[in-house]
Amino acid sequence: MSFLGIDIGSSSVKAVAFAADGRELASANQSYAFTVPEPGAMELDSRTVLAAAFDVIAECALAVAKVDRVEALAISSQGEAFTPLDAADRILAPAMISGDSRASRVMEAFAAQFGRERIYEITGHTPSAMFSLAKLLYLAENKKDVWSAAVKFLCFEDLLVHALCGEAAMGWPLAGRTLLFDVRRHGWSSELLAAAGLREEQFAKPLPCGSVVGTVLAERAARLGLSPDVQVVTGGHDQVIGAYGCGATVPGTAMYAAGSVEAFVPVFDRLSMSNELYCNNLCTYDFAEEGKYASIAYSLTGSNLLGYFMKTFAKDLQNDYDALLAEMPTEPTGLLALPYFTPSGTPYFDERTPACLYGWRFGMGRGEVLKGLEEGIALEMKLNMVLLKNSGVSINQLIATGGGFRNPAMVQLRADVLNLPISLVKIKEAGCHGAASLACRAVTGTPLAPPPIVAEVQPNAERAALYERKFDAYQKFSACIRKSL
Repeated sequence: MSFLGIDIGSSSVKAVAFAADGRELASANQSYAFTVPEPGAMELDSRTVLAAAFDVIAECALAVAKVDRVEALAISSQGEAFTPLDAADRILAPAMISGDSRASRVMEAFAAQFGRERIYEITGHTPSAMFSLAKLLYLAENKKDVWSAAVKFLCFEDLLVHALCGEAAMGWPLAGRTLLFDVRRHGWSSELLAAAGLREEQFAKPLPCGSVVGTVLAERAARLGLSPDVQVVTGGHDQVIGAYGCGATVPGTAMYAAGSVEAFVPVFDRLSMSNELYCNNLCTYDFAEEGKYASIAYSLTGSNLLGYFMKTFAKDLQNDYDALLAEMPTEPTGLLALPYFTPSGTPYFDERTPACLYGWRFGMGRGEVLKGLEEGIALEMKLNMVLLKNSGVSINQLIATGGGFRNPAMVQLRADVLNLPISLVKIKEAGCHGAASLACRAVTGTPLAPPPIVAEVQPNAERAALYERKFDAYQKFSACIRKSL
């Protein structure tokens, strides 16, 4: 038997089929692009995303059919984005993804009236324009025709689950990213729903990760090359499912993901909510194993910066990222960079301050400029790590995953800045592995074996000391820029 993990991201959807012993049997990937129809907008065409998901599922199903049939599948999904559907399940509008900041004003007004602290007490999250609730409020105010016609609002996991088996269900961690989920009761918050003019039946059923929702509809299974009795299992938010997939599952460990979003996902064994976490916008929500919880500290500028830099300043390299990264100097730069090419992420949720680079002079090559910008991301992550530690969430082991860490120079830079070793695991797609592991657990009672650690990148002591001093300068620089605008 084999198990299929699907990972729906903001720029692509991936699927990987695994044998029960953890061997990768097949994989598929299909890219798409978000659109920016107006300032502050970031939208995905949900039809395009669904079509891409069906394509990668079918490609994997065909590839494994000669080896081992798929028994179950689960989905790891980007958070926050949702798709409005009418009574006939027709898609009414594109999905506003995480970086869409148009809901800032309406979210601020709602939070002021409802109470920021009360929102945190219910959901474990602090209010921001990124969350589904904010985007729903924006829809109600600015897209009244869509709002009035919509009978369902489905995130990408439950949208695909619904398309596959006719039932709408989602894992607890993804429900947590809506800002409508009661993290203590593990159900939709009637208090928040009522305040937003929403109803529970407009949303998917939230279930623990690894719950069987149903089987693939016969007609859909035939189109995808699946058996009609393939079980559809709940996954969840991609950061949590990725952490589960790469083996960061015990307190003290954290996934360090370097995708479009660069993130730490530390794991702890109790519901931990404190004033320190609240003040630094550091959430607490469900992990992929019941009784465990996670936080997420992140920069919304991640590997998307490297793509932007390549397209803007290094077209001559024809997308040879290793060649571009080889131009970076080994030693720390004299640059200070505030990496806010998007809204900032934690701890500030700063949607106003743009990126800023200080110290650029004649004679600097693009490799040094690129390294200065990457140092900015790493220093912002160091700030998040310090704040987590001060809040009682210590990280002793970082397990790296994501395309941004496929180049050794990028891993070494993070190890030097954070002054922590970073473990590398033998896995290409942690989100797919985590989702497939949940599918395997649902069918057999046992998850896939965690991927083995194949290397550990140690920090360079001299560079780490330099970055410690640079961190002090970075904090002053960041505060100065953010206060000056």
